[in-house]
Amino acid sequence: MSESLPSAATHRLYPVPEGGPVAGQRAGIARAEPPAGAPAAGLPALLVLDGAGGPVEAELRLVPVAEVPAGVVALGEDRAAALGVEASSAEQRWRIDRPPVVPLRRVRLEMPTESPLDTAVHDLAGAGLPGRLLWLPAEPDRELWLDIGGLPYRVQLADAGGRRGVLGEITAQTEVELFASGARNGVDIVVLADCSGSMSVDDIPGVLDEGGGFLSALRRPGSPRRRQRMEALREALQYLLAMRLQLSGRVSRLALVQFTHTTQQVFPRGGGMAELDAGSAGETVEEFRQAVTLLRPLNAGTNIGNALHDAANLLYHHGKPGNEKLVVLVSDGAHWAPKGDQGLGEVVHAAEEPVSLMEHLHRDMGVRLHAIGISTSDMYQRWLRDGNRGGTALEPNHELLGQLVRVGGGDSAAIGGFEVLAEYFSGLGSGTSRRVPLRPGGGAGGAGGAGGAGGGGRPLHPLAVAALRALAEEPTLPAGRGPGTAGQAERLSAAAARVVAESERVFGRPLLDARNVKRAVTRSVVGGDSEDGRRSFVRDLTAAFRPARPAAVPPGLGEPLDALHRFLDEAAAQGGRAEDAAWRAARIEELAGLLERLAAALADVREMPPPPAAPPRPIAQPVPPVPPAPVADPDATDLGPPPASFAFRYRGEE
Repeated sequence: MSESLPSAATHRLYPVPEGGPVAGQRAGIARAEPPAGAPAAGLPALLVLDGAGGPVEAELRLVPVAEVPAGVVALGEDRAAALGVEASSAEQRWRIDRPPVVPLRRVRLEMPTESPLDTAVHDLAGAGLPGRLLWLPAEPDRELWLDIGGLPYRVQLADAGGRRGVLGEITAQTEVELFASGARNGVDIVVLADCSGSMSVDDIPGVLDEGGGFLSALRRPGSPRRRQRMEALREALQYLLAMRLQLSGRVSRLALVQFTHTTQQVFPRGGGMAELDAGSAGETVEEFRQAVTLLRPLNAGTNIGNALHDAANLLYHHGKPGNEKLVVLVSDGAHWAPKGDQGLGEVVHAAEEPVSLMEHLHRDMGVRLHAIGISTSDMYQRWLRDGNRGGTALEPNHELLGQLVRVGGGDSAAIGGFEVLAEYFSGLGSGTSRRVPLRPGGGAGGAGGAGGAGGGGRPLHPLAVAALRALAEEPTLPAGRGPGTAGQAERLSAAAARVVAESERVFGRPLLDARNVKRAVTRSVVGGDSEDGRRSFVRDLTAAFRPARPAAVPPGLGEPLDALHRFLDEAAAQGGRAEDAAWRAARIEELAGLLERLAAALADVREMPPPPAAPPRPIAQPVPPVPPAPVADPDATDLGPPPASFAFRYRGEE
């Protein structure tokens, strides 16, 4: 097997009709050509083309295909057309790199059409997302797009753990969201704001915005160390208003309801729902601001079932036909008392058992629920350690919120402090996000969608087979063709720079000398056609690119290091061929491929641990205050098992 990756110096990039193992992000190569260690589902790689406005980069997965002859990379016609690749463009300069591959934790895609959101989520779930690749360039401000099923989805967010210059891969564990702009998709929203007594607890870290948006999370001088849960909720609702005022498009309505064991609509004051966007009158905007300002914790418990019932009633009577119906429940939780348990603290009353009610509203009425949990157990425990008196009624408990989201068709309940609230509401103000369930069998190990990792055993398009057979009878590389010294120098320098950076991270020192690398590239690659460049070619490469041997070689690093040393030894033994320009070009391409492989292996290695230090002397830890013993609530209600069927009546229709 070849250790180098294809490039214009060694291969022909050839468009063929889409189908089977060559479609979407998948490109075919000869079966004998994948580098050692390439995964069976195909090698994640990056195609780099020289374009008029600079390099054009495209994600690829190189898949071995029996019909593809040696020296050819078969690219689907749709992908080739989008990249400007033609079979006749023999002079086009290109190469294939192998940057590090990192599993994506979370991806948010923006809907490119005005389809119903539920339909778009269903289609995206069946598109074979696991195995898809997304190039995350070093420049963080570059706009990213992902082509799925012939539609361009703009990537709003791609979380690769903060890493850039890597290929992000969607896996079965990636959280994928689909975002529909409010200008494309109307949504009617009822926000249910918990105003029970526990919302007065000031256990939220005191981070306030200073003009950089909620993500800046900077503490303003003089701000309190911690803030009330209610204060965090009020500020997040102001973010919702700010985002709504920037939006105009589909008619959407909003209502704000505060709840304890009873409910009270606070916006709009006259009842119903009101449009709140860029076209709203100043009086409407001011009314919402005042309603948010007046939210206060009250000396009362929590009845979430009653609040859900009133929210459904508002959506039924005042929602716009065709709009999505959304309930956003914001609470620090309630202590749910299952059958046989004596409830404690803020017990959910069972006038309407909330989980069964929400399941009915979602299944039969099309109402969807998102839940935002304020505070966490860690925040609350830090608050107790500061000497505050707690109790079961004050402790955040989000078990019920999670159950409601599960049956209400929403995303997993978001739990946290001000940042979580602000991020959710700022996004909700501009549109609606929906989690995309990733179906098993659609990616690397299964049937494979058009952009997934596998071809699912499906054959090539018959026209592709015929074209590749005809191509096999032609010379693959026309005489004199090659990427040129500028493209080779750029690739070699970039690969060496990645090795230097990753080895410094792992070992604390680089495996290559950056100054020697620069000198060798300048004299023997850029100036390779000169007499001095030809004479020093082998000496420069074997001296500047021979990596130092670390004292301890981590697992997975020995083989790429050995391969690079073997290549340099072989090049030195064949030094008499340096007068041959084609031989020099092939050696440069192979060296760049080996360095890219070494950089990828280094990227998978953690930092080498420092020498063990003497264990520190134990420090006595303060004993946290013991919360008061729970007292049984005589008003707790035995909820009993969920009813087999649920009878629901909108208020006013009993």
